[in-house]
Parts: sequence; structure tokens; C-alpha cells
Amino acid sequence: MVIGSRDAEKAATVVGELKERWRNPDIPLVPGGNSEAAQADLVVLATPWEGAVTIAKELAPELSGKIVVSMVNAMTRWGDRFVPLLPPTGSIAVAVANALPASRVAGAFHHIPAGLFGNPDHMLGCDVMVFCDDRSATSEVIELVDRIPGLRGVDVGGLGSALAVEALTAALVEVNRRYKAHVSLRVTGIE
Repeated sequence: MVIGSRDAEKAATVVGELKERWRNPDIPLVPGGNSEAAQADLVVLATPWEGAVTIAKELAPELSGKIVVSMVNAMTRWGDRFVPLLPPTGSIAVAVANALPASRVAGAFHHIPAGLFGNPDHMLGCDVMVFCDDRSATSEVIELVDRIPGLRGVDVGGLGSALAVEALTAALVEVNRRYKAHVSLRVTGIE
């Protein structure tokens, strides 16, 4: 697994931190540039929202024909609370899809608290809403999610669901802040 960044030193630092926390020899982690990370068959875009579309455009040739999973949320602090931002396209995932017309863009991992996602000592127990206009890509992303202990991928439809999924993140951050918790979602009533 290549952890990419525009800054090679930053990628190396992140890989060092992850290896220290995970200590799992079955997950080979190596630092690299964004172009190196873009060589994977499935690429997860996990950048600050302000740079997501720019990075996608820069990597468009390398990402052609690949599944690109956006886990990016557009939100900002407004006074003492977090609020979702509405990009002109309606969501970051749709903006990324527009920037990558030759890729199969999906969304997933929006609602997992970042600190817990990178902590191997904490068992996650939540559902991950997955959306994509390409049904086979949706299935592949759900398979990826389901391989992570404690996570279950839930198909919530196409990119039309992106706005609702992304905007909900700001509300969950507020719940975490107000209750000093790390909440996540579980969809009930499905097997």
C-alpha cells in the first residue's frame, strides 16, 4: 500500500507513524508521491477538501480507468460549530467525478472518526455508506470495506447520494464535540 503525498517527507512521516501504531507485517506500507500512489488499481483520495479536485485533475491520466474513492468532506468551523459547505457541484465526490471523467469515482469512509480509523487497538463497529454510479465499482468498494474488521459497506446508491452523505459528517463531528465521543453510524434492518 502506497501512502502518497505531494511532499515525500510528509508521506514518509505518515508511513512511520502508521507502522508504529499498526505493527502488522501483512500490511506493507511504503511512502511515495501522489503519482506513485495513483498506480494502484483502487485509489483512495483522502485529502483536505480544498485540494481534492486539484489533485484529482493533476493525476487524471494515471487514474484513468481506475476506481477512485473519495472520502473527502467539505466543512468548516463557523463560530463554535462545524457546518457543511456546498461546493458548486453539490458535493466533493461529484466534483472529483467531473475532474476524472475516465475514472469510476465512488464515495466511502466519510463518517469514520479519523483518530479511530488509524488506531488498530480500537475495534471499529460501524457501517460505511458507499455510493457510486458504476455498480461494479460499488461492489468492489464494498468488498474493500468489508475486509476491514468491524466495518460493513452499505450501498446507498449513486453519486446523487453524495451531498447527503458528505453533509452528514459535519453533524456527526458536532455530536462528537458535544458529547466528547467518537460516534459512527450503524444502519439497522438489513442483513
